[in-house]
Amino acid sequence: MTDNNDAAIAELLARFPLSRVSEAFHDDMLGVLPPVHIWGMPGFLVSEAVAEDVHAQFVERGGRFYGAYVALRSPATWITHAAIAAYDASHSDPPVLDWYPDAADDQ
Repeated sequence: MTDNNDAAIAELLARFPLSRVSEAFHDDMLGVLPPVHIWGMPGFLVSEAVAEDVHAQFVERGGRFYGAYVALRSPATWITHAAIAAYDASHSDPPVLDWYPDAADDQ
């Protein structure tokens, strides 16, 4: 990837960082397109890319639901159980998103 492309990917990933999402949001994404499951990656990906190799990933863990944009070629961006534990430890009462955070910008 070029530096410009890396910057564009980083900007896109920042539009939907690891977040708590509602069960309805999670379930809507599970049913909108065939989900993609990758061995070793918790949850599922929405099969249609946001751009390049960036996809939305959704994970259910302990009765809570999480989502984020992730870059497939960069496992460090993936939602992992460790990332969820760190998120929960640093966010005692996070907002629970009902839809993508950048969707309001598009309306």
